[in-house]
Formats: sequence, C-alpha cells, structure tokens
Amino acid sequence: MTTGCGCGCDGGETLIFTCAGAAHSGQAANRAGVQAMQQGIGNLFCIAAVAADIADKMTRVRKAGKRIAIDGCSDHCCRKVLEKAGLTADVHVVATDLGIEKKPAQPDMAGDANKIVDKIKALMGAAC
Repeated sequence: MTTGCGCGCDGGETLIFTCAGAAHSGQAANRAGVQAMQQGIGNLFCIAAVAADIADKMTRVRKAGKRIAIDGCSDHCCRKVLEKAGLTADVHVVATDLGIEKKPAQPDMAGDANKIVDKIKALMGAAC
C-alpha cells in the first residue's frame, strides 16, 4: 500500500476517489486516478463503497491520511459523496476546471488524464 504523499510527510495511506461519469471529462478523471495510483501517489478506492456505507471500507476511508477526489465536472459528485459520509477531500481536482471538455470534438484521453495527474501532484506538494 502507498502511504503518505510522496513528499516526505508521514500522514498515513493516501486514497484516490474518482468520478467515472459517462462524459469524456468523467472518464478522464477515472483514468487519471488509475495513472496516479500507478505512479505511487496513492491507492485507488471505490467511491460507490463510500456512498453505500460499506462498514469495512468506511473504516479504511476514515483512517486515511489523505483523500484525493477527482471530479469530472462542476457537479462535484465524488467530493459530495465524501462530504455526505462526513469526510473531506484533502485534494480536490475538477477536470472541467482544467479546460477539459465534457464532450470535446477531438478527445485526447491520455493528454487530459495527464493534465489532471499533473494538477494532483502540484496540489499534493502544496498540501504537505
């Protein structure tokens, strides 16, 4: 398991929650979460398990040192699910705030996911 944020602080496990909406921006958010996990930023975690209040999953989520929420659009569904569970996102990134369109004429999934991961890295450095 990945712990901390990779910048030298020891805050426990970092969990990554993503939107997986039908729009391009939601799919880019999800792909960015997978990339962030592969790069060792944290562990991808199921936002649906939080919404469903699965007891053993909620124990892990509550113990997390950092929570990263990656939303696809201004609906902020991922962040809101965490908040309804009484939790906060330490880092919150919204794909459309980075200029990623919900339905682009020429989608660039890889490039858009990279933009999101770069933003997460910048915010993680600021959060430590």
